[in-house]
Amino acid sequence: MTSETDLSHQLVEQFEHLLAESMRKLRHCVAQLDDELLWRRAVDGQNSVGNLILHLAGNLQQWCVAGITEDSDDRDRAAEFAANGGVTASVLLGRLDHVVENAMIVIRQLEAADMPQPRVIQGFEVTVLQALCHTIPHFVGHTHQIILLTRLMLKDAYRFEWSPDRARAGVPL
Repeated sequence: MTSETDLSHQLVEQFEHLLAESMRKLRHCVAQLDDELLWRRAVDGQNSVGNLILHLAGNLQQWCVAGITEDSDDRDRAAEFAANGGVTASVLLGRLDHVVENAMIVIRQLEAADMPQPRVIQGFEVTVLQALCHTIPHFVGHTHQIILLTRLMLKDAYRFEWSPDRARAGVPL
């Protein structure tokens, strides 16, 4: 039988893996985009890759870092979607790297007893586990959107990152 502590440790490892794999895929996509493509909106009212990266940083900061630790949160969600350029890929990825690093610190410090603890995040009453089960899949989902947007913009010039011959470690993303 798996103990609560073992299960909690497995969850923490999986959350870390999903964030690390998402970041690897995001870096791969962003490396293929110039600043114009980074901020291109395929259709008015839709998000650019740049907007989605700002949004990922804002959501993970709010739900994992500030939300779980109960620190103050000064997120400006509307600004994430209103941005229309002026921030380079390296600055965007630097911001996101910083938030992911802080999130991983928070996640690594969690113990089984922390998982059912209540939090109020973005007005929602959730447990620590529910916050993680929201923000990590949210991060992965937008990662896949960024991959799709990159492929649609680059068409045949898109360079694939994965191949069937690649070594397999952890759950694929």
